[in-house]
Amino acid sequence: MARAFVAVSPPAAVLDAAEAFVAPELASISGVQWTRREQRHLTLQFLGNRVDLDLVGSAMQALPRRAGAVALGSVGAFPSARRARVLWIGVTEGADFLMTLAISVGALLAPLGYEPEVRDYHPHLTLARFKAPRDVRAEVEAHASIAVGNRFDIVEVVLYESVTRKTGAVYTPHTIVRLDEPD
Repeated sequence: MARAFVAVSPPAAVLDAAEAFVAPELASISGVQWTRREQRHLTLQFLGNRVDLDLVGSAMQALPRRAGAVALGSVGAFPSARRARVLWIGVTEGADFLMTLAISVGALLAPLGYEPEVRDYHPHLTLARFKAPRDVRAEVEAHASIAVGNRFDIVEVVLYESVTRKTGAVYTPHTIVRLDEPD
C-alpha cells in the first residue's frame, strides 16, 4: 500500500515557463515553500495513503483514450487570496477536458474504494504552499490574466506514487496510460 494520486504533467517547455514566471514575478513573496519543478502537475484525483498501485494501474487501462489541449495562466490561491495556503497557476484553456478526464478517473476508481473528492474540481498547477495563511491579493490581481507557457496536448495520464521525505515529496510514475493524439 502506498500514497498515490492520478495526474497529468505539462511538458518540459511549460514547466520551464512556469519556473521562469515564478522567479522574477513572484519570488519576492515571503514565508512560502515553493514546489520544485518535478513536483508540478495537474492532479485529476488524490487517492490517499493506502493505495493498491497495481489494482489502480490496471483499472486505469480502461480510461477513454481521447487526448486534449490545455493552456496555463492566471494566478490564484486556495482557499482564497486573502487567506492563501496554496498559490497556483490555473488552466485558461482545456478545463472542461481535464474535468471530463477527472470524472472518468473517478468513475473507474470509485468501485475500488477510491472515491473522488466531493468539492468541485479546479485544475491547477501548485506553485507554493504557505505555513500560515497569507494575504496575496495584490499578487493574484497583478497576474490575473497572464499566460504561462504555450498551449500543450495532454497525451498521457499517470498514476504517481508519492513518498514524503524531509526534502519534500518525491513522485514516481507507477502506471502511464497513453492517450491518442488530438485531432
